Amino acid sequence: MTYSKRTHLQLFTLSAAIGISPALSAQGIEEIVVTAQKRAESLQDVPLAISAFGGEQIREDGIAGLEDIGSRTPGMVFAAFSAGQPEIAIRGIGTKEDGAAASDSTVVSIDDVYIAARTAQVFDIFDLERVEVLRGPQGTLYGKNSIGGSINFVTSKPGEDTRFRVRQSLGNYGRNDTGALLSGALAANLFGKISFSRRESDGFIEQLQTGADWGEQETLAWRAQLRWLPADTVEVLFSIDGADDEFGASNREPVGGVGRSGNGDNLDPLAVNRALGGAGDPFNTLAETEGFTDRQVNGYSAKVNWDLGAAVFTSITSYRESEFDWLEDSEGLPPATAAPGSDASSGFFLDLNNAAVEDTEQITQELRLTSADNAALDWVVGLFYSLEDIERAERFTFTSFLSDQTSFQQNDSTTWALYGQGSYPLRDDLSLTAGLRYSSEEKEIKVASDVIGAGALLQPFDQVQADESWDNTSGRIALDWTLSEGILLYGSISTGFKSGGFTGSASTAERATTPFDPEEATSYEVGLKSQWWDNRLRLNISTFYTDYEDLQVTRFFLPAGGTFGEFITENAATATIDGIEFEFMLLPSEQLELGGSFAYLNAEFDEFTPDTPNDDGAGNPVIPDFSGNKLRQAPRKTASFYGKYSWSLHDLGKFSAKLNYRFQDESFYDPDNNALAVIPRYRLWDARLAWLSPGEEWEVAAWVKNLRDEEYRTHVFTQRGGEIAFAPFGAPRTSGITVTYDY
Repeated sequence: MTYSKRTHLQLFTLSAAIGISPALSAQGIEEIVVTAQKRAESLQDVPLAISAFGGEQIREDGIAGLEDIGSRTPGMVFAAFSAGQPEIAIRGIGTKEDGAAASDSTVVSIDDVYIAARTAQVFDIFDLERVEVLRGPQGTLYGKNSIGGSINFVTSKPGEDTRFRVRQSLGNYGRNDTGALLSGALAANLFGKISFSRRESDGFIEQLQTGADWGEQETLAWRAQLRWLPADTVEVLFSIDGADDEFGASNREPVGGVGRSGNGDNLDPLAVNRALGGAGDPFNTLAETEGFTDRQVNGYSAKVNWDLGAAVFTSITSYRESEFDWLEDSEGLPPATAAPGSDASSGFFLDLNNAAVEDTEQITQELRLTSADNAALDWVVGLFYSLEDIERAERFTFTSFLSDQTSFQQNDSTTWALYGQGSYPLRDDLSLTAGLRYSSEEKEIKVASDVIGAGALLQPFDQVQADESWDNTSGRIALDWTLSEGILLYGSISTGFKSGGFTGSASTAERATTPFDPEEATSYEVGLKSQWWDNRLRLNISTFYTDYEDLQVTRFFLPAGGTFGEFITENAATATIDGIEFEFMLLPSEQLELGGSFAYLNAEFDEFTPDTPNDDGAGNPVIPDFSGNKLRQAPRKTASFYGKYSWSLHDLGKFSAKLNYRFQDESFYDPDNNALAVIPRYRLWDARLAWLSPGEEWEVAAWVKNLRDEEYRTHVFTQRGGEIAFAPFGAPRTSGITVTYDY
């Protein structure tokens, strides 16, 4: 093997691992290397809208979940119906449906391994080197579910140098977090790494009748890796990871009641909350059932990189499994002890406990060839295959009138795709990128429903089966023009699709076996990536227009003449999305660093008249018209800014102070833009003061999150045809101290 081949392979794998170029500018902003296009490239050279978060920023800002990434990414909104059921929307494109046969709009992957089930998307690993968020359809390289975007978690890889890092945090509400990483050489050409992150905290929710604290947290995530170099041209990486999460109850605070459910009696959740002394504080609860979330995840993968000289061959094989067990009191109120229409002090007549058990297994295999760095044409071709099995049982218990209903769902999905993309320099300052992907997916479902007592949401039916398959060809074409050194202008047209599926927890056998169609989106984007002022200012801008067709819209509605609502996922007609996004980083001096992002989004249904009628309030069917309404999880404005000031104490080390600000505008969560199903705008402030030792081995940091103790909703949902609404709230002000040793 020649030295050049060895260097090519080492730089390819090293750049993908560390996320920062080994050559930093003598003064100014560090170069960030990403692998968004399946090869190591500078962030500023990729004609895509990408947000990248390095490992240092992740640890510095205490980022411990997708919510923290979402609030720092322009155009991305994160919500969670429960601790283990995230809902991600990028540029207004997201998924509410959580049934076994649903697909998400955003691809989430760890080290190139696609994570199919949202209940298995574990984030908090102590060895993360960076997170890449690709905004907009990524239908060429990421496939079926990347109609909204892609989120890639990249972990550090073990190397020759011994690395040891340990973190310990203590804070209010019983916060006690520990994390550690050990990495280095084990033998000749064999390297290893092990890392873990453990978090514990007491709850900040008070159960009013007993005075007990609810909402405790105990999580453990770990990863072990072996990196083997059996030959100069071959690298093999074995990874094993796991997570064991236990979350206590949350509080679903009543936030609205209108119409038949807003009359001040025991059908009115606001009235019940007031009558029993629970109103005014989202951190107390009247729920009679203490909920929980338990999750176990295990993953295994083997990645092979083989330098063939003209190209690098990569094989990624993975197996993942997860178990998810969840129970929650849906309204944070006790059940009624009297008939409907009685005094509010008797409790809530529509009290509902919601539970789910989900087991998932997935196998994925990806094979690809990536051209050498010195090729005239940069290209990548690949083949992707996945096999997914999801079994889910969701239970609805109406405690006031003893109705117990369970939906049993099993889905087997088989997916394969063939893709390719190439970039060719038309001239020294102008390049053309084009790619295509053919995807095929088949879903086979088995569904049954069991009802004890009155059928409020579900009707009983024996097991039924159905299957459906879909295929799609997506593509991308882009031109990028280097105006001058450090300034790149690009324009692109990209398409993406999300496969069809079946309604989860469907009320009838007919509804359960009726598929909804795939979604498709075409996005037109123009962007600028630039560095100014001797590399002290980075400014990236993207503006886009998206045609969105056959949206899969999930709603909870009241059928004509019905007493209780039902779930349905159906295809909306069309929607239009447009907006503009800014990201910047500025170094005015050696001591001061500023940065942030801003997004403006306009996302509306062009035409949406559902096939299924609603009840008009008098028992009559009426077809609603949602045309012109805002899309779900699509706030008009989002922003994130930070300022960091550092000063030297010479032989005593260095101090730094950092202030973070995040803003999210009002957003709707029902397609009818129900005024109850809304998350009002909110602002969050975080602060951090840290000391770094002279040798940079020790760091002691004091921090505060949600500095102003803002009360803000993290999700909202309606029931009974949109007449009542409930919302979980984000954490109150938390504070603590973190000590880190890094060798």
